[in-house]
Amino acid sequence: MKTLVKVVGAVLCMAATVQAAEVADLVSQLKGKDPEMRRAAAKELGEAGADAKTAVPALSLALKDEDWHVRRFSALALASIGPDAGKATPNLIAVLNDGKEKKEVQEAAAEALGKLGAGSVDALVTVVKDGKRDPMIRKKAIEGLGAIGPDAKSAVPVLTDAIKDGNVRIDAAIALGAIGPNAKSAVDVLTETAGDKKNKKDKAFKQAVNEALKKINAKS
Repeated sequence: MKTLVKVVGAVLCMAATVQAAEVADLVSQLKGKDPEMRRAAAKELGEAGADAKTAVPALSLALKDEDWHVRRFSALALASIGPDAGKATPNLIAVLNDGKEKKEVQEAAAEALGKLGAGSVDALVTVVKDGKRDPMIRKKAIEGLGAIGPDAKSAVPVLTDAIKDGNVRIDAAIALGAIGPNAKSAVDVLTETAGDKKNKKDKAFKQAVNEALKKINAKS
């Protein structure tokens, strides 16, 4: 039995070593001259998820790549890695605030920030508040706040205001629900909205509001 345990342990160790070697190889490709190879490397690192956490510095740097596809795949890879990619937060925020950046890249950056935790809340709130920003980027920012959950409590006032914005109101309701009891201050607006006859025909919105109220009012 002890021999079997040793063999299994050795196999698992070898698998981890191979995986680490693969990540190192992909990082090397991400720094290469061929944009197609860089795109493929960033995409594969994203597929590796948290196992690619050693690639965070390279992916963070790749957010400044001259090829926007590489920048987008790098942001998505950081999203897949999750909390372990926290050191990339400043560069992701820079992407989100860059007025010349492709919206596809900014959407990916907003998604990534939502996976990195409470340190991203202020940056995402700034995007949500800006009604001039592309609606899809604002949606991703709201989704990001929802992904952060209860720790995004400081975003509740902005999300409550967003309930009145036809472009993002469903997303705002869902995010408030994800924040849960910490979003108590939004209850009055949500209740009023749920009972508003103007919203009767928008079943998806009404359902999102009702679900949010259930989660916010849930007893711990």
